[in-house]
Amino acid sequence: MPYKDKNGKFCGFLNAEEKEGSGKFLRRYFLLDEKKSRLYYYKDNPGNLHADYSKTCGEIEIHFISRVSDARKLRPKVDNCFSITYAGRTIYLEAEDGDDLEGWIKALNDASKITVPVKHEDLGNGKKDSRAGFTAEIAGGVVCKIPMKVSDEEPGSSDESPNESSGLSASAMQSYISGYCVKQGGMRKNWKRRYFVFSESGFQYYSSDRAKEPLRTLPKTDIIDVRRSSSGHSSRDNLFEVVTAKRTFYIQCDDPADTDKWVNMMKQNLPTTQISLMSETAI
Repeated sequence: MPYKDKNGKFCGFLNAEEKEGSGKFLRRYFLLDEKKSRLYYYKDNPGNLHADYSKTCGEIEIHFISRVSDARKLRPKVDNCFSITYAGRTIYLEAEDGDDLEGWIKALNDASKITVPVKHEDLGNGKKDSRAGFTAEIAGGVVCKIPMKVSDEEPGSSDESPNESSGLSASAMQSYISGYCVKQGGMRKNWKRRYFVFSESGFQYYSSDRAKEPLRTLPKTDIIDVRRSSSGHSSRDNLFEVVTAKRTFYIQCDDPADTDKWVNMMKQNLPTTQISLMSETAI
């Protein structure tokens, strides 16, 4: 199991694949610093090393993590293997045993969640605060609390319908397809992990799979095209675009298969008028 150091940070040794697909694993010491939103890794426990030799080998920004999952079926020859997918890359890690594997998966998934619910009490005039809570966002290194009914995109944008809650969590909704992806913000152009749902209601995204209120909803009739991205995001693989009259949404999946699945499922279930429009536009 990963243990906590004297500062309360999860840490421990894992074997990390040196290069994806190489099959060569190197022993590294990992340290999860939730306050700095980083997963650091070292050649050895930095507490046992002289300061000159305790520099990190690398780091992962945890808010760019889109998936942490059991990979034993994908890598049957690697005992207790799990994977971290972030920014279009996948890192395979080997834990010491099953408990260690489950502990790291839980710790990393918990750390990469970005919703911080805040309970609201009745106001002094006897009315309840209409806001369901806040989301905590990182902007320029500063934690900002944003009411959940406020979009995380452009204020006052009019090309999407108002956000409506079904009363169900995002993962419990009936949908054509759903899952975590990473999207580019409309204003700051930073990338954030969101839970996406494509259903009869349209294309929605949430702060997490447990959230009940979407951050944004795109009605199906507003979507002009869905396609694999050919734009200049050189550092981003597995991108697709959702095009509306006023904006193009850039969304990154974990792998090419997921990208094709999203594009095909959305195209198949858009209104026929939109499908005809896309065909004419492509000519």
